[in-house]
Amino acid sequence: MRLKKFAAVLFLFILLSSSSYASDSVYITAPTFAPYSAGTVRREVLNEALNELNYIRSLIGVPSVVLNDDYNNRAQHGAVLLDALNGLSHTPAKPRDMSESFYKVAYDAASHGNLSMGQKFINGVMSGNMSPVQSVIQCMDDSDSSNISRVGHRRWLMNPRMKKVGFGISTRRGYAVTYVIEEFPGSSSRVLSQQEYQQYLNWKKWPISREYITWPASSTPVEYFNKSTAWSVTPNSDVFSQFNSVSVRLTRKRDGKTWNFGRSGNNGYFSIADNSVAYDQCIIFRPDNIDYQAGDSFTVEVSGLTRKNGGSGNISYSVTFTAGRTNASSVTPAAAANRTQPKQTKKNNSTRKQNTSTKKNTGNNSSTRWGNTGWSDQNTGEPPSNNSRYWGGGK
Repeated sequence: MRLKKFAAVLFLFILLSSSSYASDSVYITAPTFAPYSAGTVRREVLNEALNELNYIRSLIGVPSVVLNDDYNNRAQHGAVLLDALNGLSHTPAKPRDMSESFYKVAYDAASHGNLSMGQKFINGVMSGNMSPVQSVIQCMDDSDSSNISRVGHRRWLMNPRMKKVGFGISTRRGYAVTYVIEEFPGSSSRVLSQQEYQQYLNWKKWPISREYITWPASSTPVEYFNKSTAWSVTPNSDVFSQFNSVSVRLTRKRDGKTWNFGRSGNNGYFSIADNSVAYDQCIIFRPDNIDYQAGDSFTVEVSGLTRKNGGSGNISYSVTFTAGRTNASSVTPAAAANRTQPKQTKKNNSTRKQNTSTKKNTGNNSSTRWGNTGWSDQNTGEPPSNNSRYWGGGK
């Protein structure tokens, strides 16, 4: 059995959004470059991004997350590094004038986060840099040609197992990092005992009694969707085992129009992504010739899945698009605040490579070995060209 770990998903975008930050409204202490200091982001900026993420997670029905000061610090170092290089990479080079200690922290963030860069335009006029909130929203869309096949940014933000998050931003050129990858505590290059391996399997289970999660959720503000946005269904890997013959049927209730995907038809984009992102496989589809209006309701029918207990693998659910959205600031992280957080083992990431480390099952020894970067699936290949809207390895 291969265990999966995400290396980082990245994206580059031009934002069409409604809020931006002046530098003095972002920082308590602004970052500096050569010599480098990460600076300190104002808590209200971090809380705004946290509330946006937890609002989305509340729609989906997964537990809220809490800010982690260590993750915030790492994400902030990562944003400064990307700004210094003026480019997106989850294996960024070390600038000659940057200290090894700063680089090590920044590199860890680049290899554990959603990385974003962009400027905001209103009516064709540049009006400021992007923000952590805008980064969260764009990551949830995740439907450009480079990312639609796996919607990896979205799936990490939706991950039911996620407990902590961190945000960083560098406004000089507009780079942001969301630290999203929580690894199994104590992962290393050593062989795990049977007991430790069982602990991993328990850690990997969903903390909620759900058979699947979806985006859009059962009730989703229409502002989050447009005709280019993909739909996704993430079945619980503890419940479902096979995805070989999947069909999806989407029906709009107001006029009965249907779209079929997979084995049942080809009325738009369709993909099944492996479990190299957030430990679960994902069904992705985007209907052709569609528009979304407030009040629209749809039914989704997924067939062809196999349950681990041998039962029927069909999934059926409804989605209604609502007008407007609840203020995200009303969503609090209280549900996650009292959870016991596993101690994270710090690792030397100076040799971390995207999607190239492997975990091998040692068979008769009933133990598991990790490479020095934790769990990984197969190499997902080279990233798309740099002129993509955003790019990254889906894991």
